Amino acid sequence: MGFLVDLRAAFHMVHEDSAPECRNWEESIGNDPMTRHQNLERARQMAKEIPFGGTQGHTQSPDHMAVRAQDIDWSSFHVVVSIDISIPLSIRLAHPKVLWVYFPADPGTPTAKLARRIPPEGFDVSLTHTHRRFSIRPGLGNRSIECPYSFQSSFTWDQIWPASPQREGVMVEHQTFALLTDEQRRCLRKFGPVRCPHGSLSEVATMLRTSKYYLRLDGGPLTGNGQVEAIMAGCLALGNPSTFVQRSLFTPQTVAVDFETALQKISFFESNPTDLETARKEQLVVAEFVCFRRPAYQLLCHLHQHHGSS
Repeated sequence: MGFLVDLRAAFHMVHEDSAPECRNWEESIGNDPMTRHQNLERARQMAKEIPFGGTQGHTQSPDHMAVRAQDIDWSSFHVVVSIDISIPLSIRLAHPKVLWVYFPADPGTPTAKLARRIPPEGFDVSLTHTHRRFSIRPGLGNRSIECPYSFQSSFTWDQIWPASPQREGVMVEHQTFALLTDEQRRCLRKFGPVRCPHGSLSEVATMLRTSKYYLRLDGGPLTGNGQVEAIMAGCLALGNPSTFVQRSLFTPQTVAVDFETALQKISFFESNPTDLETARKEQLVVAEFVCFRRPAYQLLCHLHQHHGSS
């Protein structure tokens, strides 16, 4: 959202090109020969279907809205961020003045991992999906930018979804929600509605805008995009850092290693609204710097360097 709202980027959907490098997204499907062909066919078929069967407000399929990459005037852009390798190499090489940025949809693929050191051929910069407070990582190249998939700011949210005048309750991350006991959910309801993300994007956004807290305690390690979105939406994000791959957005006041600690912290903040607002703003400052301002600035620096050398 940050590209579209804060940086006012144009958005184009392109058809899958026949160039071999544009099949790079297939790495995400997996290498099981028993299911690979079926999964690839299903993925391509989904592009021709209206998302959610039209129940969430969609009226057209992605394929219907897409255009050929060759039909876009790429010379009109200073920077192009490509999700996976959507633009064939021939086009990228034909527009050397454009800063071509590779942003993998799946950071766990072989190409995405290699891109942390060197961007794929024809790209100038890679975005890593990571958001470390100190952007030091073994093997991270000088053409890589630590940038989360949820690249956004609080301004992004303010422009799209209005803030609720009355916040209450807790948005519980879905893995944590599934592991809560009935008694634990009852305890959380003392502070207002207990929500679990579900439904359309707008419905989840509304839940975040009306919640006061975001909670993540248990489950497999997450990258933390949900935490980023909750903080930018105005929640105080509490949780157990050990359940996150990226832990940079935790402040001392927001660490809760178990349910009892989380309950105590929420109780304290409910009784001390000034401390709550202070903690929320401190966490937001860290999140906006790490997840938006720094990567945006570094992208601008790469653009200036690129124009100086082209």
